[in-house]
Amino acid sequence: MAVLGILISIGVNAYSGIFSQQALVQKSEHLYHFLRLAKSQSIKHNKKVYVHFCQLGNSGTWKMAMSDLSSCDCFVANSCLLDGLEVVEELTDGKVLSASNVTFSGNRASYSPMRFSVETGGVTFSDTNGYKLRVIQGVVRLRVCSPDQEQLGYKKC
Repeated sequence: MAVLGILISIGVNAYSGIFSQQALVQKSEHLYHFLRLAKSQSIKHNKKVYVHFCQLGNSGTWKMAMSDLSSCDCFVANSCLLDGLEVVEELTDGKVLSASNVTFSGNRASYSPMRFSVETGGVTFSDTNGYKLRVIQGVVRLRVCSPDQEQLGYKKC
């Protein structure tokens, strides 16, 4: 029985590590596609579209919102609207994943309908096991990479 208990505890720890890595990859890819959608919406509606990154106080909880308004609070209802619709999603919960090093000016990315008219910056995600992925918006290219070393299928930044 004791041996079985030890094996189960080892297995649970291994699976929790895999789950946090998958959450890290999923959130990084989700942000990547959210930023691409903002660029598409900018072109579609022929106006500037912003992606706001909002942190709840000093907690690890972050949300992101797509809006045609230059300022908004993701945690206030109907503060971030794109064509009258609220487009707000959770970025991190602060428990399994955390977001840091948000390098977009004013914690917001912006996209204009003209080609190469984007605000450059990035967001770094990390999980409880120390793995990190970074979503970077350059002038020409949006990409996901690993800031420290090649890991989880992503090249080093």
